[in-house]
Amino acid sequence: MFARLARYEIPADRLGDAVESFVEAGAGLADLDGFEHGYVLVDEEGESLMTLTLWHSLSALEASSTRAGALRQRAVRDAGGSVEAIQSYEVAGELGGDSRSQDAR
Repeated sequence: MFARLARYEIPADRLGDAVESFVEAGAGLADLDGFEHGYVLVDEEGESLMTLTLWHSLSALEASSTRAGALRQRAVRDAGGSVEAIQSYEVAGELGGDSRSQDAR
């Protein structure tokens, strides 16, 4: 499994709008091949927002790049924010889960 983590700077007074925009944008990813799941994360102070998407394979993550980028830009623009960083990772292990399920992948 592979993950894309994107970090955004969002005005504090627009955080609720940003979460809604990113949840809506995520619906546009759900129909892409290899999409597993996604999350919108907000820090304790409500000053920054991140999105985390999980993909079945590296090829699925790479194939989603253009569509994800367009959806990301629209969501961050609607919230008056900016993209700070985008990084991709291979999921190396699962915390708190059944380790046998990870071995099957």
